Amino acid sequence: MDDSKNKKSNQDILTIDELIDKASSLLGLQMNQINENLEFDGKKGDFGFAIEEGGFNYPRNSRAEADFKDLNVELKVTPFKRNANGTYSSKERLVLNIINYMEEYKKSFEDSSLWTKNQTLLILFYEYIENISRSDFMIKYGILHQFSEQDLIIIKNDWQIIIDKIKAGKAHEISEADTYYLGACTKGKNSSSTRQQPFSSIPAKQRAFSLKTTYMTQIVRELTTNTKPEDSLFNYVELVGDSFEESIIKKVAPYIGMTESQLLGLFELDTVAKSRFEMIFTRMLGLKGKLSKVSEFIKANIQVKTIRVEDTGKIKESMSFPAFKFTEIVNQEWEDSDIYKLFETKKFMFVVFKKINGEYTFDNIVFWNMPYEDLNVYFKTIWLETRKIIANGDIVKFVDNKGVRHTNFPGQSSNPVGHVRPHARLKTDTYPLPSTDKVTGLNVYMKYCFWLNSKYVEESILKL
Repeated sequence: MDDSKNKKSNQDILTIDELIDKASSLLGLQMNQINENLEFDGKKGDFGFAIEEGGFNYPRNSRAEADFKDLNVELKVTPFKRNANGTYSSKERLVLNIINYMEEYKKSFEDSSLWTKNQTLLILFYEYIENISRSDFMIKYGILHQFSEQDLIIIKNDWQIIIDKIKAGKAHEISEADTYYLGACTKGKNSSSTRQQPFSSIPAKQRAFSLKTTYMTQIVRELTTNTKPEDSLFNYVELVGDSFEESIIKKVAPYIGMTESQLLGLFELDTVAKSRFEMIFTRMLGLKGKLSKVSEFIKANIQVKTIRVEDTGKIKESMSFPAFKFTEIVNQEWEDSDIYKLFETKKFMFVVFKKINGEYTFDNIVFWNMPYEDLNVYFKTIWLETRKIIANGDIVKFVDNKGVRHTNFPGQSSNPVGHVRPHARLKTDTYPLPSTDKVTGLNVYMKYCFWLNSKYVEESILKL
């Protein structure tokens, strides 16, 4: 008689202490040491299954409850990586569970699939290293993660933002950039992986609740450096009853209407550096370090940009983004492109200064992420045209009698949202081309990037 069927799996018999001891015993082991029978076929879930079967003796499953249901603990296995500058970061978001659009909106947060399954997470981190066998990846860290009071308030609000879009019949317009810590990432083989939504006939991409890559990066950096962030923006009391955005707006409201010189004097800043506006805003928030070092900004993937509005109501210039590599863009599809991922996942916080009587005055802050149609219709058009021009070697339209090159890249007049123009200061600051330019015969070309049109910024962001 095979009594293995009567043998209890580990998650039915472990206490929390035993669970932690078992997880600790896996640290320093390679995947093939934990589960020598599993063949790694390149799927992300392989490592989770390896740990489940080899480390904790239970079969793979897709149950709604937590993996260790008696302990209400969910097991997650996720990669981190070492960056070129020596720091560490998470390699990807932490996917939690699929969103059932037809059911999730009916529940409270406390009864939601998200909270039922993921209240406490046992997270095992393995180090991703290029050019080594996947089976040799090693488990380096493990934590029993419970959300802090501050984080949980923000996550609850994020969950509600996602649910509100479902209720509005806009599940197909959900973006990771809608929220701060908790994302709704696409989950499926490709963009054709869709689900029915309850209040619209439009199919919506299959998505899963996830902790953002930047949220996970903060955890990784605390583990690898054994240090906490330099600054924290909120305490629990400040977040009770207010959203992330409302809490920040309350902090800076007393300074609205103050001039640049008044603010520099108030915060004892003696500088004319271009970064002075960010320095002023940092002091408004009650912080002393850089915004890039603030825990909440790191975890929420917020990019802060200063906008200076002239007394005419116009801004001086369009808004640029990182330069793209010509050889990479031609090999990408839209939803895998760098610019799509940026706008799909990143929340922007614009700090607005308006010139009044010749001096810039603090006016407002605006939280913004690119609307669905602007990204997936208008900006996609720019990207596709740019990729085609580069692939065909059609960058230069003509060279005028002064030697100035005029390109075929989309200009401001061709699209209401954005355009393409140089990102380099010098012509010698170049990237290789995948195809020789037909007009000039060049195999390298000056760096270019995508820009938001100044008019688009004025009409779509400043008027929010």
